[in-house]
Amino acid sequence: MNFPEYGGPGDGDGCGVVDHHPDGTAVRCAEAGAWHIAWEHEGPDEIRTSFVCDGHMETVRAAHPYLDRHPVGPDCTHPRTRWVDSRIGAWCRAPAR
Repeated sequence: MNFPEYGGPGDGDGCGVVDHHPDGTAVRCAEAGAWHIAWEHEGPDEIRTSFVCDGHMETVRAAHPYLDRHPVGPDCTHPRTRWVDSRIGAWCRAPAR
């Protein structure tokens, strides 16, 4: 599959996409993450996800496959959050405290 270059988990919920510039430099996007994207399954109970800003979401929608997305919410950055799929959309659910 063709995924954008992702710089890995960042601080909190920031965009993780790496932009490549004509001069050869590569810079990780510093914008806040607006969308939480499920890219692909990584086993029976795991999904590879990342955050992207509004600008990179347009790039993703135009050129890259993904399973689902939802706006970044308060549970998205919890360390043991689970991705929830349903007929009415996707969201993140933090474990019961």
